Amino acid sequence: MEIFAGIGVGVALVTIAAVIQWLVLRRWFRPPAGTRDGETNRLAQVEALLAELRLSATAPPAGTSPVNTERLAAETTEETERLLKEARDLQRHYKEREAIECLLEAYRRDLPPAAKAELHILAGDGFLRLSELEEAEGHYRQALAAAEEAGDQQAQAVTVGNLGIVYAERGDLDKAEQYYKKALDMQQEVGDRLGQANQLGNLGIVYRRRGDLDRAKDHHQRALDIQKEIGDRLGEAHNVGNLGIVHFLRGDLDQAEEHLQRALAIFREIGDKLGEARHLGNLGLVYRRRGELEQAEEHYKRALAIYDEIGNKLGQASSIGNLGSVYKGRGHLDRAEEHYKRALAIQEEIGDRFGQASTLGNLGNVYKDRGHLDRAEEHYKRALAIQEEIGDRLHQANQLGNLGLLAEARGDTATARHPLRQAAELYDTIGAGGEGPDIVREALQRLEASPAED
Repeated sequence: MEIFAGIGVGVALVTIAAVIQWLVLRRWFRPPAGTRDGETNRLAQVEALLAELRLSATAPPAGTSPVNTERLAAETTEETERLLKEARDLQRHYKEREAIECLLEAYRRDLPPAAKAELHILAGDGFLRLSELEEAEGHYRQALAAAEEAGDQQAQAVTVGNLGIVYAERGDLDKAEQYYKKALDMQQEVGDRLGQANQLGNLGIVYRRRGDLDRAKDHHQRALDIQKEIGDRLGEAHNVGNLGIVHFLRGDLDQAEEHLQRALAIFREIGDKLGEARHLGNLGLVYRRRGELEQAEEHYKRALAIYDEIGNKLGQASSIGNLGSVYKGRGHLDRAEEHYKRALAIQEEIGDRFGQASTLGNLGNVYKDRGHLDRAEEHYKRALAIQEEIGDRLHQANQLGNLGLLAEARGDTATARHPLRQAAELYDTIGAGGEGPDIVREALQRLEASPAED
């Protein structure tokens, strides 16, 4: 399965005072000059409610930049404050959609453009956490229009970067890269170091998905350096984890595990349930690669429980598919197929092209193991077509390898050589290591010893 990059029931909640302090440290809460003490306190409480909606229950989507909600707080009435408290309580119980609706209802009136931009960024982030990409994009585009009308460059940069995440989730890496670079330029112009780090990390994920692991590592390290400098623990956790994934793809499982465990510890420390789930799943990949299937299954199930709790469909599909791979590893092909089909249905529903391709390839492996070679070939080719379309070179190599091994299983050694050589070349170009590249190289050695002609 594709590896990717909250505070709630059972976990200590962020206190209002801590949120206010967090905002003040970043100069995102500054009561207007001349505001009376009572009004200042009320604004602080409203700002803290908005901040908790942003920071707690489910964490900001990976790679998104914080939104300044000061102007939105200034538009608050008593009724608005009541609805914000209701939204906060809903989110604490992981009722994300209801919380978003309550937030939008709280401000269902004409707002100044700057406040409108803040509102739609918050709503877009909520839908992005739910993997509802069309809703997220719609709110981000409304936010961008309002930020442009207000002349707010920082909000424009945040929104452009968040639109990049929407495109990345859909598998449109070229458009994602374009938006991330535009956001990075804007954030450099306004001196937003936190935003710059987020876009560098996002670009690293684009390069990793394309199989450019050296470039990915460089961008994640640059992002991490900034995040350590400014004390951004959430961003630090994401990029430590991203570096762990790079190590995993290179076949360095010890380094991968060390980085992923460090990231997991930070996510737990700050109460980010979404980050915790992702890294439990990523650690499961390490254990599965080592053949430690019980450990892998335990981690996937713990990740899935969190994704179910917070309603994250992308994570649910990934965890269900990963469990399918555990069952396949044990030879339980019916159970593996059932899990892969469940994962694929969710991925098709939310438009997750990366996940669809990976799961189609996994289903192909099930059919190959059953001896249904034509059906396996069909699934490998469908997976390969998507991976070529979205520029996912690492998984293209996997499917080319699968097609070569399938031809070998049919006794067609001449046909097998070409996709296996293509796979080996891609693995070498990417610098990938581990089981897949090893299997392809071993198959090529067998074929080189075969008397069959090309």
